[in-house]
Amino acid sequence: MHYTRRKFLKTAGLATAGTVFATHTSLGSGSIWSSNSNTLKVGLIGCGGRGTGAAGEAINADPNVIVTAMADAFGDQLEKSYNTLKERYGVKVQVPESNKFVGLDAYQKLVDSDVDVVLLAAPTCFRPMHLEAAVNANKHIFCEKPFAVDAPGLRRVMDASKKAKAKNLSLVSGFCWRYHQPKRDTFGRVLNGQI
Repeated sequence: MHYTRRKFLKTAGLATAGTVFATHTSLGSGSIWSSNSNTLKVGLIGCGGRGTGAAGEAINADPNVIVTAMADAFGDQLEKSYNTLKERYGVKVQVPESNKFVGLDAYQKLVDSDVDVVLLAAPTCFRPMHLEAAVNANKHIFCEKPFAVDAPGLRRVMDASKKAKAKNLSLVSGFCWRYHQPKRDTFGRVLNGQI
């Protein structure tokens, strides 16, 4: 089923659809914004380039999205990501020091916080464990691809996905080309024998 960004946000309540339906608009640091009852609080696990990009896309997905927590194994990487996001999105990045989690257990501290949506962008080897933790904490999830690096990890992901579905949690993949219309048109031409 193909979703528009607005329909997805309304039905799933997941701001990270912005990664799938990325817009290229930006709210500068001078933007005026205030929290309301529709505000979605996003937490980022994995503050490298892909994670920073995913957080920016989540912010761009809807005017009622803010980043309120960040987690990474390395403090300097988290601070670099935070500074980049804060400079670009200003008031849409509201991460107090108490919500900057560092270390190998940082992911668990983030999913235990009051975020609504978790962006999983840490190295792939950690993804099954992070996904399980987010599902167990009843968080909506954007999970960067690939989901796992081996068969045991993939089985953990499959079990967590079933659990997320049973809990009616949104779980979105970062496989953006599936939703990119020019790519879909090209794939269709290959499948129907035109190419």
